[in-house]
Amino acid sequence: MEYHLISQGRLFTGAKEKECIVMLQRITKLSEEQVRKTLLNGRPRKLFSSDDKEKVKKFSQAYRKAGLVVEIKKIQ
Repeated sequence: MEYHLISQGRLFTGAKEKECIVMLQRITKLSEEQVRKTLLNGRPRKLFSSDDKEKVKKFSQAYRKAGLVVEIKKIQ
């Protein structure tokens, strides 16, 4: 069974955009412009996939802490 970490393309309500972008840059190693184009464009996007549920949860927690709305989907 595989698990996909999906970004919803937006930040949590009330999140401070500048701070969130800096944290997302640390996680992804992307530039501010790339973070805005790929992660904050309002469209769902697969960020990570693995058959290790704990690894996907760990990434999910990091992205959520950075303010990004994400969800884990189970793929049969």
